[in-house]
This record gives sequence, structure tokens and C-alpha cells, in this order.
Amino acid sequence: MTTATTTCTGQRDATPRVLSWHQAELLSWPTAINPDTGGVRLRLGESIDALVMRAGLGGEVNHELTWAMMRAPIIVVPRPKVVDWVFLTQPRTPMRQSTVNDLMTAQVGWYREGDTIELPVFGTAEGGLSWLQQPEPGVELPGWGAVVGAVRRTFTRTW
Repeated sequence: MTTATTTCTGQRDATPRVLSWHQAELLSWPTAINPDTGGVRLRLGESIDALVMRAGLGGEVNHELTWAMMRAPIIVVPRPKVVDWVFLTQPRTPMRQSTVNDLMTAQVGWYREGDTIELPVFGTAEGGLSWLQQPEPGVELPGWGAVVGAVRRTFTRTW
């Protein structure tokens, strides 16, 4: 299970190398520095995974998780005409075809094992990636199935 083990305050002005160390060593997240951009990348699949969805559905899913007393770190990804939210979860678990179909209908996506995603700096970045909910010390990431279940409950209730 993946748990954040320290606070993330004071990281706004840190260099990418310090941020990568912070996320790899203190949060136990598999990160690396992107040599092209200098940003911190998170490797998905082995110890951490992610689901991506439009912000509107993401807000409802986050509410559902909160209702169940769970909390996921959420990355806000602004795009030209939409905003996506990326929910960080524990590693993926097998899904039935009906679950995959429901997620595709809800326009919820996921990454391949081994893909990397850019992590925002802690704090806010004008117009770029940002944390809607930062990782917190001692707070375990929600299970993949818990977030998928929240998506399915939300989707069937609202559509």
C-alpha cells in the first residue's frame, strides 16, 4: 500500500531534483526528472496508478470518495477546452469487461503500466498543472477499485 509519509509544505520554490527526491524518498513514489523539461515524472503501474476524467465527473467522484472517508491526491490538467482531473490510486486491479465498458462510456481513462505523468509543483502554477488535493502525510492512497466504484456509482446516478 502506498502512503504519504511527510508534509509537502515549503516545496513551492524547490528545484526539480529536490522535488523528485521529496516524492521518491519521502512519499515512496517512483519519480524521475524529465531531462527535456526539468519536471518531475511519476512512473505508474507498480506501486501507484491513476485514473483520468473530466473535471465535472471528477468533482462528483471526489465527493463520493469523501463520503466514504477516502481521499485521493488529484492533479488538475488544464487543456484547451476542458479540464481533466487525475486521481492517484493504489495499483490497478483486474476489471471485468462490464467495468471497462462503464468507464469508457463515462469517458474515464487510465494509463498503461510503465507510463509516466508529470507531477505539479506543490502550490499553484498559473495556467499549468496543479494539485487540487495534495498528498498528505499518513494518508493512504485509495484503492483502484474504490475509485472505479465511485466512478460507476456517480455515473449511474447522474446519467
